[in-house]
Parts: sequence; structure tokens; C-alpha cells
Amino acid sequence: MPYHVVAFTMAQVRQGALEFQRQLGAALRESSELKVYSASPFDLDERRRAKDRFGGDIVYFFNDVARQECTRLGLNLQFIAEIPDHELPRRRTVVVGMPESKIKA
Repeated sequence: MPYHVVAFTMAQVRQGALEFQRQLGAALRESSELKVYSASPFDLDERRRAKDRFGGDIVYFFNDVARQECTRLGLNLQFIAEIPDHELPRRRTVVVGMPESKIKA
């Protein structure tokens, strides 16, 4: 499954760029598959790699469901790249979505 990349500068964050988190969070009731990740705040090397690769100060990775929901909501996010799931940060945080279970049934 591909992931769609959005990168924000700190100036954009100060101007309200993270509003998408609240709006997508409200959509979770309708779609439990929605996921947005960022590199773990505890893995500075991973965050630096994402910044170097995609620019911006904060980089987010949206799955297809999250990107479709952004379109449906009319969110004006600039998706700058598409990556396969194996290129996601190894240590990542769920920003919007239900946390993944580590237990296999």
C-alpha cells in the first residue's frame, strides 16, 4: 500500500497547518482504516532522514484512506511524494488513526 507524503515547515505549523489532524480525527468514526504517521519523536536520526529526503521540518505519511478523506473534506494539503510501505520510518508514531496491535490473532 502506498503512502503519500506531506512536509511542513515550522512557519506553516505556526500558521495552523496541523488542523488536518483534528478534521481527520473526527472522520475515524467512519473509517478505522485511516492512518497518518510521522517518524517517532524519540528517533532523531529517522526524523532527520525524513527531513533531508522530503524537506520541511515535520513530515507526515498518509495512507490511501487518509488521502481520500482529505480530498472529501476539501483539505488543501500538498502531497509531495508517494512511497511504498517498506519505506516508512521503522520507528513511527500514529498521528491520526487507531494504534496498531502488536498481538497477532
